[in-house]
Amino acid sequence: MASPGERQQEIGRAYLHVLLGCLERSVKHFEALFDVLSTPDKLVFTGLSGEAFSFDAIGRFNHPLLLAEVFVESKGYAEGGGLYDQYKEFLAKAYSVSVSFNRHKRDLFWFVTNVPFAVSVGARLTSPEVVETVLTAERNERVQRILGGAPIDKAQVRSLAKRLGVCIFTDSFIRWMGISYKARAGDTVWSITKLVHAGRVPTTTFNEVTALVGRLNNLQDVNKIRSGQRLHLPWYGMPRT
Repeated sequence: MASPGERQQEIGRAYLHVLLGCLERSVKHFEALFDVLSTPDKLVFTGLSGEAFSFDAIGRFNHPLLLAEVFVESKGYAEGGGLYDQYKEFLAKAYSVSVSFNRHKRDLFWFVTNVPFAVSVGARLTSPEVVETVLTAERNERVQRILGGAPIDKAQVRSLAKRLGVCIFTDSFIRWMGISYKARAGDTVWSITKLVHAGRVPTTTFNEVTALVGRLNNLQDVNKIRSGQRLHLPWYGMPRT
């Protein structure tokens, strides 16, 4: 039997796939490229303090008016306590990458979660005023660790604020929306379903899942999934026990 810590890690890994999959279902021009589970080396950067950090995923936003990379931080939880502190750390990461790498000065940074947080801040989460305050007056330990003693440039903050996104996809929304998933070599409906439900089969009859996947994707045979094939998958919520 998995320990509580191991179980939480398993749920976190599942939520990464789920939240990225919901992004791909919801945002027409977004495609996930790499994630920290499969290619961690592509997601490591060095902060202004010299300390290394990573994002959870990198994607591509391919819009007729904007072609950019998207740096994604994914946080799946049962409740939002402490999530604002993690958002502050995300802002420090985004600022460090923006000012340290010319190629990323116009790229996007999205914080994706399944639970509301910082409700007193609300729509101002991505405002220049809040971003500057987080990076200066309200630095927490994680922010300080990434920024060190580096000064904060107001023009860079204003530029970053325009490229930030906060996406809150509640579990109930994801259940209605479903997720997008790009099949990999060796994947089956069984293995993918367990992957996005933290190792658990979400219904008593797995035939219900395979039948629905077949209908959603017009599959003649659900046992024949091609590597690289894009699938629309149902999601039944995250089992907690």
